[in-house]
Amino acid sequence: MKKIIKASARIGLEKLKVLWSAAVLSSFLFAACSAGGDPIPDNIIPPGKTPKDGVFAKRGDNSFVYTKYAPLAGKPITVYYYIPTKGNIADMPVLFSMHGAERDGTIQRNAWKYFAEANEFIVIAPEYTHTNGYLENDYQFGGIFTSNAFAELNPKEKWTYQTIEALFDYFLKETDSKATTYNIFGHSAGGQFVHRFLLSMPTARVNKAVAANPGSWTFPYIEGIVGTDDKVYGWPYAVKNSPFNTENIITQFFSKKVWIQLGQLDTDENDSSLPKDAPSNAQGPHRLARGRFFYTETKRIAEDLNVPYNFQKAEVTDAGHSTIRMVYGRPVSNPSDISNTGQNCAFDLLFK
Repeated sequence: MKKIIKASARIGLEKLKVLWSAAVLSSFLFAACSAGGDPIPDNIIPPGKTPKDGVFAKRGDNSFVYTKYAPLAGKPITVYYYIPTKGNIADMPVLFSMHGAERDGTIQRNAWKYFAEANEFIVIAPEYTHTNGYLENDYQFGGIFTSNAFAELNPKEKWTYQTIEALFDYFLKETDSKATTYNIFGHSAGGQFVHRFLLSMPTARVNKAVAANPGSWTFPYIEGIVGTDDKVYGWPYAVKNSPFNTENIITQFFSKKVWIQLGQLDTDENDSSLPKDAPSNAQGPHRLARGRFFYTETKRIAEDLNVPYNFQKAEVTDAGHSTIRMVYGRPVSNPSDISNTGQNCAFDLLFK
């Protein structure tokens, strides 16, 4: 009987200890909450894991508004994208596709989506609209200067070109992609964006680039380009008076794998969207002539400097000023039919 009583006493003591501990913990939590402390969350993120926004979670085509690049957070970018419905996203190549003066990212995404689905690569098509503050100086000319007077430089972190690298990092974080580089395509104003981006951002993680049918180019003329009005012009028509007017930057520019893609029918001198200012007119009467002149001059300058030159020219027959014609390299009546492509199409230039 004494043993039973002692055992019962020990059990009672243990229960008392448990009750005492529970009471102390409850008092502590109550005091913490009463003092303004936060309750213990249910969804604690494991150490080393970064929470994701889930914006690339949907396969197929989708979009989201990007404001994560802090220096330009007040100028939102709508990002249209296409992720193939099959395959491992982490292993897929990445393509950025830059719109023209129409400022419509869906055109770029849709021009590539069937190729992306069949060949398992991802299309990211950011849209830089006028209403969100991306005027010609901010888009085609990259926001290098504060205005199109080209008198005052912007801080480098406020260059629009920085958003491409920031978007790539955001994509990597959101998808756990293993990509280390990306390809980039741009048509018309997007072609202006692409080649000036490569000049301005020499360490950008670009694998291959296509600048298709730009209306004007930035020539690596340190002394500037003479316009049809006999005046000398610098940025954005030449590197004069810009941060890029050094042989070192020009040499890095020439080392990039760039395709100068030109439609052989892009010869309308009266096209309403063709730049017609004096320094643009000095490059040629239309886009085809201007692109050919840019290729000839850059190649000559590289030879004069005795530095590697990786630019190539690719002309598309029977193609005018059209994104989809440059991507497919042929007339397109059914975009889902990618069974054949035309010579020098952008898809082959970037992915074959």
